[in-house]
Amino acid sequence: MHILDHLLHIQSGPDRRIFLPEGLLDRSEIPEYLTGQVPGDYGYDPFGLSKKPEDFAKYRAFELIHAMWAMLGGAGFIIPEAFNKFGANCGPEAVWFKTGALLLDGNTLNYFGKNIPINLIAAVIAEIVLVGGAEYYRIINGLELEDKLHPGDPFDPLGLAKDPERSALLKVKEIKNGRLAMFAMLGFYFQAYVTGEGPVENLAKHLSDPFGNNLLTVIAGTAERAPTL
Repeated sequence: MHILDHLLHIQSGPDRRIFLPEGLLDRSEIPEYLTGQVPGDYGYDPFGLSKKPEDFAKYRAFELIHAMWAMLGGAGFIIPEAFNKFGANCGPEAVWFKTGALLLDGNTLNYFGKNIPINLIAAVIAEIVLVGGAEYYRIINGLELEDKLHPGDPFDPLGLAKDPERSALLKVKEIKNGRLAMFAMLGFYFQAYVTGEGPVENLAKHLSDPFGNNLLTVIAGTAERAPTL
């Protein structure tokens, strides 16, 4: 429990760690509305986007939602490609930006080697209704859902958030990992555009030849580039 107390002290509240070391940033320069009470608040708002309380709550919800999607998307980018590369059959070529076109074969969905009958138009309509409906529900309920976005509020099947201090620490970890995932997704997009390959294949090539396949060789145009569809 003492460890949790220490971790919460350095990651929340007015004495928390801030986005730059103390020698480079004085705490008096941090906007007054950034008090450190919200998970992931390290005093960074250079454009003053969250001066109004209602804007602060709105942007906090937007960031958390995007963070959750990015963590799910990052796993979806990596896991099928890794499975395919190391022996599992996730389709013809389980690379995230090729999968959609490769899986569709007429009116069937070829997934894990199995053909699943599917009507593409019906599937798209169902996705729009389900995802759009959930988003509409969130919008019309507004701030009432703001504090229910974190796991442990409406959904906690493993009971990870029963302890309030542990719950507060997990919320900090969630937003940190979510921010990292959003940067990772951006990196995956640029990586696919530049190399024409998925992240697992890029990593494997880099590990096999770190000096021949890295950021500098890609920029210089000397790294091997896969043909695009």
